[in-house]
Amino acid sequence: MIRVSNNFAKAMEFTSFKKKETVTDDELINAVLRFETVLGKQSGVISHCLVRNFKNEYANVLFVTEFDDLKKLEKNMMQLQEAQDFFSLIDEQSVKMTFHKILKDDFQVPDHFSCVECGTFALKNESDNLKLLTISEGIEKEYLDTFENTKAHFIGSIKGNRFSEITIGETLGKTKEICFGYFNNPFCKQLLEIADEKTMELDFWYLTA
Repeated sequence: MIRVSNNFAKAMEFTSFKKKETVTDDELINAVLRFETVLGKQSGVISHCLVRNFKNEYANVLFVTEFDDLKKLEKNMMQLQEAQDFFSLIDEQSVKMTFHKILKDDFQVPDHFSCVECGTFALKNESDNLKLLTISEGIEKEYLDTFENTKAHFIGSIKGNRFSEITIGETLGKTKEICFGYFNNPFCKQLLEIADEKTMELDFWYLTA
């Protein structure tokens, strides 16, 4: 995990993948650590970490100062040996890359956390995009911020009518417990009501490197 600056983040890359069957966990983690030595020198980078879920999948979580930085990084990193070494350990067929435009002013990546909750969904009514942000503010103020475990939260725009809700927590267990409490909280239920249930995807990822 690297933290290059405390600048406000306007975008996040979340790329999940599986390592090749012949690659050990230690080999992957060591490659990531080398990869971060060059990633941290790239323009726009704020922070990066490697996370993992209970499905034996990994994910790169990268925060940058501007959305355009993600495309530039994608192009520039492929020319660096440390990046090539890291990418060579990944099962290409398993890669799922998403760019999230952070729909929150002055968002800062927290200093300390161990869990990233990543949920994606489409809205039942596309015109509810502004309502979504209002609901998100209510969820933070009336629910998430009442827990010490909550370190950060935002709504992201992925593409078209595809959105994300990202919560960064202190521990995996508590983050999951708080998430499941959405079903019993009136402010959280508003989000569940405007989201298309058939499009919902949710997973919890714990810090690995």
